Amino acid sequence: MANIADLVDRVRSFGANIVLDGNTLRIVNKQKLPTGASAFIAKNGKAIAEYLRSDQNIDFEERAAIVEFDGKAPREWAEQFSRFLTMTKPASASEIDWSWFLTTCGHMIDEAPRAAA
Repeated sequence: MANIADLVDRVRSFGANIVLDGNTLRIVNKQKLPTGASAFIAKNGKAIAEYLRSDQNIDFEERAAIVEFDGKAPREWAEQFSRFLTMTKPASASEIDWSWFLTTCGHMIDEAPRAAA
């Protein structure tokens, strides 16, 4: 079986997404996925649905939505920043360095809409 978190990340890297619509999986921007991706998603549908219902993914989606809508950041930025916020600190990074990195990313996202205006 595929690593479901990696599968969902891969789908999102193409500019598509898998979402739960009630109890049904829906692929957003399906046309952006390579041939065969839909069949692979369908084959792993039950595991994907369980992953999307998990607390970790709900936390990720909630953070991404806040960054996107409240922070007026592009969705791609919001998702990447949310991944950083919900991931475990890399073993090679100190607590201070990791905190600095997250803070710097947050400042960049905060400043981007003002810079574009």
